Amino acid sequence: QPPRAKWCMWLHLASLTAACRPPVSETRFARLAAAAISTGRPLRLTNRSVQLHAPFRLRSSQRLTIVGGDFHGDGHSLFQVEGSRQGLLDLRGVRLLHASSAERSERRTRGAAIFVRGKGQLTLERCELSSETGFGLWLVQRARAAARDSHFHGGRRSSIVAFEQASLDLLGSRLSGAAPHAICARGETRLAVRRCTIDGSAVRAIYAYHSASLEVSDCSISGTRSAEAAAVEVEALRPTDCASLSLSGNAFADNAGGDLAVRGNVHRQGGAVVGAGAAAGDESGADPRRLST
Repeated sequence: QPPRAKWCMWLHLASLTAACRPPVSETRFARLAAAAISTGRPLRLTNRSVQLHAPFRLRSSQRLTIVGGDFHGDGHSLFQVEGSRQGLLDLRGVRLLHASSAERSERRTRGAAIFVRGKGQLTLERCELSSETGFGLWLVQRARAAARDSHFHGGRRSSIVAFEQASLDLLGSRLSGAAPHAICARGETRLAVRRCTIDGSAVRAIYAYHSASLEVSDCSISGTRSAEAAAVEVEALRPTDCASLSLSGNAFADNAGGDLAVRGNVHRQGGAVVGAGAAAGDESGADPRRLST
């Protein structure tokens, strides 16, 4: 099915699940969230849906845990997290569906399901994220995010983007059908991607450049569709760039443009790359198109 059809079907199924109980209004959700922040207790929204017309903002040292619930909206983002290291948005078993809007299209504003900036912190566990025309997760400045056992559904933009000095720790998660990339990182970002499955990206599974630090271990990376780009690509081409790459125990398969490309001033740490034509732990035995420098 085309990506648009898949996204609409997923939205419909999520709506049917959440329809078991009446939806929570935006005003009601704001009051419930304020109470949860004040008391430090989790906000439980299992089998409830929330329609957000504007982003819900978590500021300064506020900490909010949400358990369950489906969040829908077409504003710039569903959640915006900013502030100090004391603050935290903690989502567990939550589904977020960020829809397109004519207004954002006219302004060419990308938006995201979740936008984290400043020193904001985010944790996701057993969550599902999708943005129809924006990013799934957007990290800038010194933002930190950790996601575990979550699923990022592809839309028309990259599923996860990290810029400047942001950091991401991704564990046991799946990123499927992203366009153009599942993960895109630039600047002095730090990314650790472990025990994840990345499949069906339109161009690259992971693209890291400038002075990014990338660790990928025990992942399955398959089905990229562009013959012009490798599944994992790391570049440090400017005079001041210094990137790093660590690979260990990854399985690559059926990537149209090859498995790995490294260009420029990239410090490489060894590890096994298992793909068509490559023996485990021996990159030199791969098909030349699959591993390029």
